[in-house]
Amino acid sequence: MLSGLFIVAIKGKWPEQETIDFIKTYKPSGIIIFSYNVPDNIDDLREFIFSLKGKVGYNFFVCVDEEGGRVKRIEPPFELPPARKIGEAFEYGLISEQDIFDLGQKLGSFLAGLGIDVNFAPVVDLFGYNETVIGDRAFSSDPEIVSKIASAFSKGLFSAGVLPVAKHFPGHGLVKEDSHISLPFSDLDEGEIQKHILPFKKLAYDVFGIMTAHIVVKNIDDLPCTLSEKCLRELRNFFPGCIITDDITMGALRDFGDLPYVAFQAFRAGCDAILMCKPDYNLASNLFEEFSKIVKEEIKDKGRIFESAKRIAYLRFKRKYNKERGRVK
Repeated sequence: MLSGLFIVAIKGKWPEQETIDFIKTYKPSGIIIFSYNVPDNIDDLREFIFSLKGKVGYNFFVCVDEEGGRVKRIEPPFELPPARKIGEAFEYGLISEQDIFDLGQKLGSFLAGLGIDVNFAPVVDLFGYNETVIGDRAFSSDPEIVSKIASAFSKGLFSAGVLPVAKHFPGHGLVKEDSHISLPFSDLDEGEIQKHILPFKKLAYDVFGIMTAHIVVKNIDDLPCTLSEKCLRELRNFFPGCIITDDITMGALRDFGDLPYVAFQAFRAGCDAILMCKPDYNLASNLFEEFSKIVKEEIKDKGRIFESAKRIAYLRFKRKYNKERGRVK
């Protein structure tokens, strides 16, 4: 079964037997923590995560969306402002790249101490384009500034042992709508598209994963980027690491088939890891089983499966690509 290609949500604030049995049986590569998994006492979260890792007995990784501002699943014991506040301070010369590195390192130390391995941050979408779902989650409207801030923040996270994942390729700022609800479309031209892609290119060797956006960029393809071979080829041309879908249960993908077929389309297009954020073990087990059947029937090149498994393994074992040679070290 190919459940190792998935990152999934789990139930509760303690490793109940149902959760342990589910993870032991299907062995997803990773889990994602949400606010509903976080006990009132932060020490209890640490106990939860380390206890779960011990009881399951294999090396899966734990992910979280800890961006700062309004997207914080866990409340850290220090100020973690919205990305735009950081961007403004940097633009006005009030803070340096070293200050941003230090913030990333501080956050990374906090998360690593809880047993968290991967942070789905930084957001490198551009500010001022999408006010519905991005807004102050973005650092700046200038892609060069976004790149500098995101690079320093990512390096800080990694220095503390937490792997950064940039999002949402090719840039959720290309559209105005919220992909949690419906499928957004962009008519922007090639020059504007490349402006939004630039931060991802600059970060290609500073992050361990890049998350896709469920948006249609008409000058690339008529399919959502998550399901588009053309869009993901654009990403793979400069990024050797793990391509991770945004949550496949989001509203933007509802018209593209049932969940296993959506997951298959994402994998076929070039995604390595598939994120499913509903803590429903029956839904997840059916997804794993049906997805595995479709892939085995439709993907004849087994090397394709191996390549994705290898990139996900780099997340598990915190291995990094060598920029000069395009390989891991």
